[in-house]
Amino acid sequence: MSAPLHSQGVAIGALLVAAWLLAVLLTGLSRTYALRRALLDIPNERSSHSVPTPRGGGLAIAVTLAVGMAVLGWLGMAQSTLVWAWLGGGALVAGIGWLDDHRHVPPRWRALVHVLAAVWAVYCLGGLADIRLGGEVWHLGGLGSLLAVIAIVWLINLYNFMDGIDGLAGVEAVSAGLGGAALAWWSGAP
Repeated sequence: MSAPLHSQGVAIGALLVAAWLLAVLLTGLSRTYALRRALLDIPNERSSHSVPTPRGGGLAIAVTLAVGMAVLGWLGMAQSTLVWAWLGGGALVAGIGWLDDHRHVPPRWRALVHVLAAVWAVYCLGGLADIRLGGEVWHLGGLGSLLAVIAIVWLINLYNFMDGIDGLAGVEAVSAGLGGAALAWWSGAP
């Protein structure tokens, strides 16, 4: 293994450990805050949990991701367009989620913020990239960007739907992250 590749691997490993520690610390702080403010999901007939469960822990993950993306951008390990897409879109989604954890936000306002976050992300990334399937390249232009916004809003809401099922959202995040990383590695993406 060459020295630059080895040092980059060490840096990535250190960032992952730091991110894990930050997430653990912030999750503990979020839990303590939720318990003090009585921000609890009370079980009902549709709940998967049987005891009141603190809300707002997603903020710990959102802050950890934002810090991680900012550090990766600062180190030149992530493109600035990707960093800004994540930071802006993520802040909007995390902000409306945090607000909804404190007091009910009507679905139409949450949906509007999700659309704005998706539009921000797609705009920052310059629209939907060309899609390569086998030997074919499809350039969808504005239609592709519209489909990307719809897909992002759809996925945000699918993920939010699972959020109330203990552990399922976390397992999905880890699985999707590892799957995305494997696909990126396999395709030669950084």
